[in-house]
Amino acid sequence: MKKFTSKRNFIPMLLLAIASSFSYLPAFAQPTVTLNPSTTQTVVVGGTLNLTASRNNNNPNWPGGNNNFTYTWSSTGPAGVSFTNNPGSGGSSSSTVATFSTIGTYTVSCLVQEGGGGLNATSAPTTVNVVAASVTLNPATTQYAIAGGSISFTATANLPGSGTITYSWMAVSANIPSGNSATKNITFPNAGNYTVSVTATRSNNAAHTATSGPVPVVVYAVPSANLWATSSNGTRISSFAVINGLYSAGATNIFTPTFPGGTTGGSTTAALGKSSAGHFYWLPNTSGNNGIVEVFGAAADGTGATLVGTLDLNGANNTSLGFVRLGMGPDGRGWILAGDGSSNLILASFMSSGLTPVSISIEDASVNLVSGSISTFQNGDLCILGNGDIYALANDGSGVTQVFIGKPTGSTTTLTKKWDLVNPSNTPFTGTVNGVAFDPFGSLYISTGDGLYYINQATVNATIPIPTVQCVLVRSQTGLQDLASNYFPEFTILPVTLFSFSGTYKNNITTLTWKSENEINFSHFEIERSSDGVNYDNIGNKAPVAGNGGASVYQFADNLSAVSGTVFYYRLKMIDIDHKFKYSNVILVRKDIKTSAGISLSPNPVVNKTATLRITSAVAGKIDIRIVDLAGKVVLQQQNMVNPGTNSISLNNLDRVQKGMYILQINNNNELSAIKFSVVR
Repeated sequence: MKKFTSKRNFIPMLLLAIASSFSYLPAFAQPTVTLNPSTTQTVVVGGTLNLTASRNNNNPNWPGGNNNFTYTWSSTGPAGVSFTNNPGSGGSSSSTVATFSTIGTYTVSCLVQEGGGGLNATSAPTTVNVVAASVTLNPATTQYAIAGGSISFTATANLPGSGTITYSWMAVSANIPSGNSATKNITFPNAGNYTVSVTATRSNNAAHTATSGPVPVVVYAVPSANLWATSSNGTRISSFAVINGLYSAGATNIFTPTFPGGTTGGSTTAALGKSSAGHFYWLPNTSGNNGIVEVFGAAADGTGATLVGTLDLNGANNTSLGFVRLGMGPDGRGWILAGDGSSNLILASFMSSGLTPVSISIEDASVNLVSGSISTFQNGDLCILGNGDIYALANDGSGVTQVFIGKPTGSTTTLTKKWDLVNPSNTPFTGTVNGVAFDPFGSLYISTGDGLYYINQATVNATIPIPTVQCVLVRSQTGLQDLASNYFPEFTILPVTLFSFSGTYKNNITTLTWKSENEINFSHFEIERSSDGVNYDNIGNKAPVAGNGGASVYQFADNLSAVSGTVFYYRLKMIDIDHKFKYSNVILVRKDIKTSAGISLSPNPVVNKTATLRITSAVAGKIDIRIVDLAGKVVLQQQNMVNPGTNSISLNNLDRVQKGMYILQINNNNELSAIKFSVVR
């Protein structure tokens, strides 16, 4: 008897069989195209980029199976892209060279079409950022040197094309080695303000060129001796010559300290002071002093050494004081900070009178510390500000180095921790840190077991409750103990550094623009305006960029539509948090434009070290300013940014220009203007 499968069961089984048979067929794949490079690229304007498009294999991706393919290249973004070999034909790949003539961001892709009207596919896009040609300098920030010193600059160019790049260096009045190399060791023979810039050019295409921004260089006169140290492990009194963190000379031996009439057995010193009158004072370095402090003095050349004062600081308590340090104040008063390293700090003082014996008295038998520990005062020193504030250095010899500040107030004297000091690697000092002193600029220096350091206050880390200060090595030298100077600055934070200050007038609005740096402990800018150049009014304030020690750019708009007059003078008042201030150069802005060939100079003749250049510009950009003598020699130059409208720019360092007639040349967007002016003294 035959058996039949029901119709209801037959159909599902048939479908299952069909599905199973398809599982043995190759899967159908889509045609694809890839680009190389596929990642984001950066190209200098006028430059090129090599691109290759590749498709995947014929079957089953391109079922036509032929090798007649068309590759069509396209881009999105600004106009100004051209492709070679477009459209191109080929088999599995095709290449092109894309040229970009406009700055901007582009995407490039390739469409591949199979011959005979078959399939097509488009690649994923490659992003191309087209940037301006440029050349940068390293270092790029303001540099400092001593007259006769050198600074090495290296230029890095980003130019289109290929071939050798030549570098033309510019630093008026500096000595630049010959040649067109990318690195120059430039010497600055005299004190003053310089700028360094460089122009990079392809040797085979002069159109491919760029000029760097100027790097300011401040050059100081060679300083005389201004720091004194106990060197050779406390057996010599020596001098150093430094300025603003730069080393000039030292340690130069002056004399050997002696201890005539002393009773504590000292033979070396780690505590040195120098009065404003020039006398040296020192304390013996002893470990068994039973609390007795002896002060010795000598003339500026080390002659006439004598014991000028003595005091038992701890009375009946014969505990020896391992920490005893000396600092001189601006009024000739000597300050002694002493402690046993564990439980107590004592502040004493004496009023010096040359080498005449003096009386030493205790000011505070138990100085109060805030945010610090007496145990840190194993090594250290103190120095005095012009206002009488004490800066006390404390070091425990095991990685903790701190600076405390406070004003002597008798028995209620308090020293508050201001900084934790770290080395140039931003890590704690190892070993001893023994001395601290001011230089003529109000900068701080410290002496350690391995050399002389500069406290760079621009590196203050103000984002934590107690900031850190990074110290820069000035001179590597062993055997230094204490430091001293006879400079007593009114403040220790240098005012903000102003790089440039300019103004633009357009549509009844003066736009002031300035660039500054070193805004540590800086309060604010006050913008002042005058109609006569004598009486100024405050027209606004500008707060600094928070916590910024680097460069910042500011703008301020002054609406003159309701202000009578046609000539206005502007200046900046730069105020620190301690209320110290200084003024910028003055710039002059006119409502009415009275220029010769678009530019004018005021005053003309020039009688002081500054003058105001006024220039009318149609577009924003950078201008090159040169002062040329009648023999064609460039004697001064600077660069400034201008905005559309009338710009007022302060010309600096005109005190370096001798009396006579000169040509002021302005290169504004390749348009050269010039006027004649004179300098009188």
